[in-house]
Amino acid sequence: MTDGQASAAHRSRASQLIEAVVLAGACLLAFVWLIPAQTSEGGIGLSPAFLPKLCAAAAGLLIAADGVLRFVRQAPQPRYAEGWGAFLRLGIAACLGTVALRFGGIVPAVAVCCIATALALGERRLPYVLLPALACAAAFWLVFR
Repeated sequence: MTDGQASAAHRSRASQLIEAVVLAGACLLAFVWLIPAQTSEGGIGLSPAFLPKLCAAAAGLLIAADGVLRFVRQAPQPRYAEGWGAFLRLGIAACLGTVALRFGGIVPAVAVCCIATALALGERRLPYVLLPALACAAAFWLVFR
């Protein structure tokens, strides 16, 4: 492998910075604007926005920590082998889950999302596709029945 091919196989520091800023910005946008706009203040107990805000904050903090660690270590990061294909497949999985939510409710949507995401990530072994989907759907059925 020549020096040009070796550097082409690794991501630039600028692309890593852009990735971290875009993802952390999306989490911040969800925390500050999207989640409050889509939830209402509850009566007794925790606010309905508590768990989504907690998840958005945790994701944002993990993204920021990952970005900082990548820059501190200064180790070359490999390019994504799939390119935009993986992003497209995960987007389609999310859309399928949204359609299932619209027409079937929360429990079928969870099952569809789990199955579609596992398939999008390349898992083809039936137990590894179906068992997490059934477990998650059962958990959501118990919570939301």
